[in-house]
Amino acid sequence: MGKYEELFSPVRLGAHMLKNRIIMPGMDTNFCNADGTVSPQMLSYYGKRARGGVGMIILEYTSVDYPAGRGSLIQLQLAEREVVPGFRALADLVHSCDTKLLAQLHHAGTRAVQVPGIRVVGPVDDKSGKTPIYGLTAGEIKGLTGKFAIAAKHAQEAGLDGVEVHAGHGYLLGQFLSPLTNTRTDEYGGDTSGRTRFLVEIIRAIREACGPAFLISVRLAVKDWDPRGLKVEEGIEIAKIVDRESVDLLNLTTGIKYGYMSASETQDRPDGFRLDLARAVKPHVKTPVSIVGKLRTGEMCNDVIKSKTADLVVVGRQLICDPNWPDKLREGREDEVRRCLNCLDGCYSALGINSGIRCAINPYVGYESMYDEDNLPRVHDPKRVVVIGGGVTGMQAAVTAAERGHKVKLIEKDSVLGGQMIIASVPPHKDILKSTTDYFELRMHKEGVEVRLGMEADVESVAALKPDTVILATGSVPAVPPIPGIDTAVQSWDILSGDYTMPEGKRVVIIGGGNVGCETALHMLEHGNSITILEMLDTVSGGQEKTHRARDLDIMKKAGVNIQTLARVQKVTAEGVEYVDKDGQTILAQADLVVVSTSQRPAGEDLAQKLVTKGINVKRAGDAVAMGKIRVNVRSGFHAGYDA
Repeated sequence: MGKYEELFSPVRLGAHMLKNRIIMPGMDTNFCNADGTVSPQMLSYYGKRARGGVGMIILEYTSVDYPAGRGSLIQLQLAEREVVPGFRALADLVHSCDTKLLAQLHHAGTRAVQVPGIRVVGPVDDKSGKTPIYGLTAGEIKGLTGKFAIAAKHAQEAGLDGVEVHAGHGYLLGQFLSPLTNTRTDEYGGDTSGRTRFLVEIIRAIREACGPAFLISVRLAVKDWDPRGLKVEEGIEIAKIVDRESVDLLNLTTGIKYGYMSASETQDRPDGFRLDLARAVKPHVKTPVSIVGKLRTGEMCNDVIKSKTADLVVVGRQLICDPNWPDKLREGREDEVRRCLNCLDGCYSALGINSGIRCAINPYVGYESMYDEDNLPRVHDPKRVVVIGGGVTGMQAAVTAAERGHKVKLIEKDSVLGGQMIIASVPPHKDILKSTTDYFELRMHKEGVEVRLGMEADVESVAALKPDTVILATGSVPAVPPIPGIDTAVQSWDILSGDYTMPEGKRVVIIGGGNVGCETALHMLEHGNSITILEMLDTVSGGQEKTHRARDLDIMKKAGVNIQTLARVQKVTAEGVEYVDKDGQTILAQADLVVVSTSQRPAGEDLAQKLVTKGINVKRAGDAVAMGKIRVNVRSGFHAGYDA
């Protein structure tokens, strides 16, 4: 069985046997067709995860009342029988990998997207907000109950093994469970039993429609993040009520969000953040229990099963980041795991209705129908490829080019790999970024990439390697604006790298409130400094993933950081920074230290031109082209390496 015997032991759910205890949960991909049907890209995406060894896949939330009640404009649906063939193709594909497949039945309730002519509904009337909410009548509740059963029947006709009823994350059924949002006084409100009635009736309707062998899982919120909402003690009572019904799995999670606390953990939350929910519920129920919450390592997941904290583990974003995570653990290749950063950039924050999810460090996510990570086509005419730069862009380019069959050398001027990831890992809760460098270093070794550290790339040294192609991944350097006196300031990069001694208990003014400026502020706050941020735009940290941005703004607000937007810096003086505020007033922000974090510019332009002049084919990637996030630069490196 190997190292993780418990994790990879089979488990019975109702009439079905799962090959292991790993569940991939429903996570919105935005990959389906506009009419809610299964798309070719969706087949490729889920097929890749099934081939990676997961025991069961629960599809992303699927509408039962299409087009009403959708949580997003592009959403799967099982309301209409016409969608069944696409789901059947998906079921056949997943089953070929000995993986079970469930559809997650869903209604967004008050969180539904607005559609002209369709009312937004919830447990009770609420006309106080921008979107009027219409409380469901008892008859309408009965009608929706029937729609859940119809959708389940369609899933069964498509050959799926079962369905999951979504009663978490603050959607309709979770809104009925919570005393915060359900203030009804009829049979669907009031006490715990009344607020659970809607869910119970749905379970019974599905069981009657689909029979005893059809799997029914309940994605059950046993706690709201909002402190005014559902408490764990009552969540246990709800779980006990559901346990008495004919369900096969209690998939525990949380409910109504509060601030930046929602359905996925931010980087500051520890691994296994929601395990206490399983510990609270499992002793009170006979139904198998699964639990979610930043479960990313084999050790932790195996211990969850071994300690009987839960019967199954729900591994989400780690399976987006590395679809082969189960097989790598089972085969003793854990050192090859591409570790999820929990950055939520691309996989959680919306990318727009015309785009699907992405991953910061897996360039294949969303492109599975175009590229197979484990089977890239080999080139017929291998080249000598030289990659200049050992950041994530260069390392990804080197790995991809080598996978295609090229002979690759990577040059890095520093004594270590990582580039800007080194300083990016310094701010609070960012140390996990170091794992990306470890992953790429191992991948380059396995692919035979020759790495030369401490080598400054110039025309002569590069030309001596006789490259057919040079991939310029030289990154960027700080761009200093022409502000009088700014030469006396310190660069944020010097603070983060440790090249400048961190001040303690000083007044610090940071010029520039972008991502780097704000993360520098968070780092300096840990040393008791008083921070002022001057930003010329109308917002700070605008390019950051929205959940982490909300968290960081909350931290800075509580710490008393003075954030001035629409601020036009005039000059840096011995006393501080003189600027014009949004009201046109000239103000001096006093400072013991001024830190510059304004912008960056591509590096390596001069080298690129000289190489081209010498007749060498040069491809630029990452920040050497234009400033980008990790996700953008990894993808850029992939393309450069693929097309080398």
